[in-house]
Parts: sequence; C-alpha cells; structure tokens
Amino acid sequence: MSEKLAVYESVKDGMKTGDMLQWRASTLLGWAIRWKTQGQRPQYEKDHGINVNHTCMVIRLSEYEGRERRRWTQESLEHGVVLNLLSRRLETFDGEAYWYPLKPEWNEKRVAIGQMAMALMGVPYDYESILKQLISKVSTDARNLFCSENYLYCCGFEGKALSPNEMPELGWHMDPVKILGG
Repeated sequence: MSEKLAVYESVKDGMKTGDMLQWRASTLLGWAIRWKTQGQRPQYEKDHGINVNHTCMVIRLSEYEGRERRRWTQESLEHGVVLNLLSRRLETFDGEAYWYPLKPEWNEKRVAIGQMAMALMGVPYDYESILKQLISKVSTDARNLFCSENYLYCCGFEGKALSPNEMPELGWHMDPVKILGG
C-alpha cells in the first residue's frame, strides 16, 4: 500500500454504494470550475474551507471485490458515464478527495441508487448543460449528464442541477472524510 492511499485504506471498508466523493483537482480546469462556482458555495463549504470541482459516487460490486475489497467510482467524465477503480483514481489524482457517507436513512435506497448508476453507464457527457449551468441552473436530465447532475439523478433527485460545491447542502450526507491530499 502506498502512503498516498493510507487514509483511503483505513476507511474504505465503510464506503458503500451511493456515498458521494468530492474532488479538488490541482489543474487549470479544476481551478476554473471552482472559481466559477465559488459564488454558489454553501455555508457548509465556506465554514469548512472545502472547495471542489467534481462529484461522483462510490460503487461496491461485492461479487467482484475479492481480497482487495475493491471500491469503484461511477462518474461522468469527458467521455461519458464510466466506472473507475477508486484506488487507481486516487493513486493517479493530483489534488484532494473527500468521502461523504450517506446518512443511515439512505441505506434502504442504496440498491436502487446502484441500479440507476449501472443503468446510466455510457450516457454521454452533458457539454451543453454544463455551459448553460454557467449562466443559470439547468434541470436534471438523463440523456446527457455532467458530474453532479449524474449523482443527483442516481439518487432520485428531480429539479435544478447543483454544482459540486452545493451538494453537501442537500443534507443527505454525514461529515466528510478527507481521503487524499495534504
């Protein structure tokens, strides 16, 4: 195990399908997204100093976890909705990552969330809505999905899509655990 993944390794057994992951990339694009959405930062983020630019979810495929106890991400990236091995994403990521466990009252919904996440695999990235989102909020729509829109849709949310920084304001999650970054 690499030192970079020490915190992740210590908490990954608690990660369940539907838990939210938030990312703060050390890239120009990550900075631009954070800069644009800074005015949308909810009080929680202002109080805790967390400013992120990407949202995705934890997926557990228990049938295939093996001794490694694998965790996956289901996320909307530039090439559409995909599955990625979480440890590999963390190992190669330059920035910070946070795990937001869903509150216990969501436990009965986790199977449905996972089923929706799998049904959305391969859906194209929502370039049109992400550009519109820069001006005003767009409604969630599963024909094409950007990152936070994808997470919201999997959780059954209907309405205006939120930016990654607005996600904790939903009140669905427990306090975050920083799993990557200094």
